[in-house]
Amino acid sequence: MEFDYLTIRVTLRSAAPIPDPYALFAGRARFDAAFRTACGCSSGDCRGCRKTGTCPYPANFAQSISCDPDAVRRHQKPPLPFVFSFPVLDNRRDPESTCSLTLFGSATQSVGPFCAALALFLDEHGLTVLHSEALAQGGEAVPLRLEGADAAALPILSSGDLALPLAADRVTVRFLTPVKVLQEGRPLRQLDFSHLVRPLLRRASAVASYYGGCELPFDYPWLSGQSLQVRTDAADWRFAEWGKRVSGMVGSATFRGELEPFHLLLRLGEVLHLGKNAPYGQGQFRLEP
Repeated sequence: MEFDYLTIRVTLRSAAPIPDPYALFAGRARFDAAFRTACGCSSGDCRGCRKTGTCPYPANFAQSISCDPDAVRRHQKPPLPFVFSFPVLDNRRDPESTCSLTLFGSATQSVGPFCAALALFLDEHGLTVLHSEALAQGGEAVPLRLEGADAAALPILSSGDLALPLAADRVTVRFLTPVKVLQEGRPLRQLDFSHLVRPLLRRASAVASYYGGCELPFDYPWLSGQSLQVRTDAADWRFAEWGKRVSGMVGSATFRGELEPFHLLLRLGEVLHLGKNAPYGQGQFRLEP
């Protein structure tokens, strides 16, 4: 089965030099507050709210555990249903950059408050939105106004629209932003193929289940086992610290082996990101031949 997603891309300009080029990556609390403002919430606490059942905040930020014990066993706590791709901000005056926000499954129905929150969030960082658009199939774009955005007028993509062509036995995974994958509570400093596949399987299946109401067409135990057979051909991982609150591995690795069964998962990973703080821009990677 497939699940839907929507990607919004904005072109930005900074009105003044940016003191912290990595500020957007540490903006979780500020975007949370911006979304509450967009929903007309002033309390900061959903308990006892009279808008319970109609407000989009709990559905998109509460990360409520499922009532289905099988879902809890498979997925535990749900991830957030969105992902940012943030730019590293230029400290020169008036440079332009791009930022994108991808909404998954049911979150696409809340595109209005998400767009309003995005505009507030960027304005708080001294960034002006010059142009906004929604991405369509094949890389086309549809102009979008952040004020009053409506999902019914926007191109909704599905996991089945992902471009899959990759070599059957070789792929390079290049992380564009720091990725933090934990093992026994500690961040890894080297990532082999199984370190990428196993957390990506968990993340993709949880997003699809909680927000898409579907199960992805993966044999999870088999893929997990097969990932151990894929070898690392070359790697240049290095640890990076972006400001005080963003850190992880950047660089790339080239893998060889039977990769065709992983093609859909890897393409999904380009959209979903990977690791800690993935919704807020970390763990973004690109697949290369």
